[in-house]
Amino acid sequence: MKSQKSLGEKYKMNPLLISGFGTSINVDKRKLVVTNRLKKSRLEFNPHQIEHDSIIIDGHTGQITFESMRWLMKHNIHLTLLNWDGNLLATTLPDQTISGKLRLAQYQKHLDESVRYNIAKEIVASKVDSSLNLLEELSKYYSIDCTEIQSRFKSEFAKFEQKSAQNTHKIPEIMSHEAWIAKIYFEYLRVIFSKLAPQFSFEARASFDHKRADHAADEINALLNYGYSILASEIKKSLNSVGLDPQIGFLHETLLSRTPLVYDCQELFRWLIDLSVIELLEDNKLKKSDFILTENYHIRLKPATAKLLVDKIKSNFNLKVKYGIKYFAYQNILYSNISQLAQFIAGKKKTLEISVPSITINRDDNLELREKILALSPEQRKRLGINKSTLWYLKKNVRSKNKIKIYDKILGKLETI
Repeated sequence: MKSQKSLGEKYKMNPLLISGFGTSINVDKRKLVVTNRLKKSRLEFNPHQIEHDSIIIDGHTGQITFESMRWLMKHNIHLTLLNWDGNLLATTLPDQTISGKLRLAQYQKHLDESVRYNIAKEIVASKVDSSLNLLEELSKYYSIDCTEIQSRFKSEFAKFEQKSAQNTHKIPEIMSHEAWIAKIYFEYLRVIFSKLAPQFSFEARASFDHKRADHAADEINALLNYGYSILASEIKKSLNSVGLDPQIGFLHETLLSRTPLVYDCQELFRWLIDLSVIELLEDNKLKKSDFILTENYHIRLKPATAKLLVDKIKSNFNLKVKYGIKYFAYQNILYSNISQLAQFIAGKKKTLEISVPSITINRDDNLELREKILALSPEQRKRLGINKSTLWYLKKNVRSKNKIKIYDKILGKLETI
């Protein structure tokens, strides 16, 4: 594990989202200036006093000067440019010393079938653990069967272990295992998405005409695609920082115009994007009018919707959890795992240690408590000393809202039942 001191020195995720027509980025009297003439907005940042670690550009028209790009590079701030559909189009990364020896070692390990297989297996194992953990946590608040989920995951894992025991070291076997787990995982997420936002008609990640889900056919997939693009940008930044080649992966195949190692590392934290989308839907704010329908019947996010999602992602990646003997943000843990991979590839570590701590969702309104509220009789209400109108509003909120706040005083009374 990377030293606790150096890990703690990493910055928190704090992107600046820039969207809309008429946006410009330039430097004026040493300051970075972001303006939007249509919105009549202006942001100014003094040298070495900018709190953002990246800038996300989500727009079709605007301008950025060479001097402002130089300003950003000097401040170690990378640019992320998103396509019309929210997918990652390009990134500009601060200059870093590239280790030729590290990259040679990376190519050699990629070509070694046994080593590549073991790295890929570690990546998928971490993804499976995180996916199962998230579903178990969500089962406290949604009607998905935790026992059934565990059984299905265990059954698929047993099939994979049986094939793995044959020592064939075939990447397609791992990919097949990952695909089946992902299918099971999204079956349960579909139940949750249908409960949270039935108007968005989520069916699956891939549509009939776009198997890779690059183009969103519904609002949920548009949110997921946008979130995965933000994640990919953060991973590219970390890979650039440690000196690994994003075009040479271990789980995903090397293809033209692809970055397999980015996709590999994405698998470790996709679940955190999924959680961010769920939390955004739980706020009961999104409507169809918060999205744009293109002439090809694809869905993309409006700027205000994108900002809401970016804020959720930022909050979750800055959430501190126990990692080793101390607490660190998931943003720093992402960097640490990529650093671990680099050290293993360089031969500085004999074994690869991928470690992504589980998340715990702490909320008052779990399924058990919701059922108690709905089943509370007038006699029980009187005995507990709960006001009639208070109970009426509680029951109304339970029926109509995906996430409710229950005050400690009322919560204490309900827990006595």
